[in-house]
Amino acid sequence: MSPVTSHHARAVVGSAADGMVVALSQALLDHPGRSPGRRRLYRSLAGVAAVDVLVQELPVLRAALAEGLPPEPVQPEELERRLRQGALVAAWGLLVTAADGPLTRLLRRRGVRRPHLALGAVAGLGAALGTLPGWWREADERAAVDRATARLDEELAELLAPPAG
Repeated sequence: MSPVTSHHARAVVGSAADGMVVALSQALLDHPGRSPGRRRLYRSLAGVAAVDVLVQELPVLRAALAEGLPPEPVQPEELERRLRQGALVAAWGLLVTAADGPLTRLLRRRGVRRPHLALGAVAGLGAALGTLPGWWREADERAAVDRATARLDEELAELLAPPAG
């Protein structure tokens, strides 16, 4: 997989995870407390978070294992972008929470068996689509850094190569 493709794949996974967290959190309300259904959703939430962290940190783990390099500190721009994305996900969660009562009653009257799941799916999709541009920009920036680093590595290898002759 090319560096650009792998960075974009991580962007899609990050965006999907943002949406899944909102959707699953809302879907929990369709199940009574301590029920098997609610426990399954809690496990799903934990799984989504674990996969997201693993996919996002895979390059850092590879570098640490292969080269023994310590992870680079988080840049302020990246931290700011992550905080904005987190605020956007939280806003979708708050929006669906505020609209939950009236919309749930309306959906139940219309025969929807799992109204919280339906609301969560809509809010989750909104959260995922809302954070995708930020994740995508970050992926493009990381891919550009990878290309520049590879170009510098090639130039250095050419300079250090013994002269042919």
